[in-house]
Amino acid sequence: MQNFVAAIQQNFAMYNAPQFTPMNYYVEDYKRELITRYVLPAFGQMVSDEESKINEIVKRCRLHNAVKYQQLESPGPGWEGHLLFSIQAMVHSYYYNMDKSCRYGTNIWNKCRFIFNDSGLLDGEPRTDYIEILESGEVLSISYADLLDLMEYYPDINNAIRILAVRQGMQYRKRNALLLQTPMERVKQFITENQSFIYCTSQEVQALHVNLTRVGYVRQLEKLNSLKLI
Repeated sequence: MQNFVAAIQQNFAMYNAPQFTPMNYYVEDYKRELITRYVLPAFGQMVSDEESKINEIVKRCRLHNAVKYQQLESPGPGWEGHLLFSIQAMVHSYYYNMDKSCRYGTNIWNKCRFIFNDSGLLDGEPRTDYIEILESGEVLSISYADLLDLMEYYPDINNAIRILAVRQGMQYRKRNALLLQTPMERVKQFITENQSFIYCTSQEVQALHVNLTRVGYVRQLEKLNSLKLI
């Protein structure tokens, strides 16, 4: 097998062609499988699946094998951002307040969801959040620059991303409404609505998303348990 691969690479080199190994072919085929099996269905009926479009998406996407609590993206200019798509694992984001040296949870995504900063992608605004995966798993990414190219060329992708941006804005508003409740009410609602998140994260991470310290969060859990409300 090694001799066979070496012979192929030598023939490519003779014609000044790029040296693609069987592994390169495997990765491209595997990306295509993930995109057709998970990414396109996640758009619902908003994006068609013609071969030329799939080829462009595959060419522009990158595949990453992430480990639990790996940072997928950090704050920076809008144009440096990436749309992320986690195949097997949940993902969350948080804002780090340097003055107070503390983190505030900003969003939670289930697996097979499109993860992006809508103002960074569509308006070029700076990205302020850290994005972190909560379990080990595969993640597809595409740069905002490449995604904008696809949006310009394919009207259905453009329409789908803008619809997803509106839905994401609604999710932000829902989260802000949660934080207006009393600590006990917000912890109760948060636990009820985020069972999968509770299952795969620590209490410290959970506390970020209800704007409490870990100690404050545990105190509210104890109250809820004593009242048999959870």
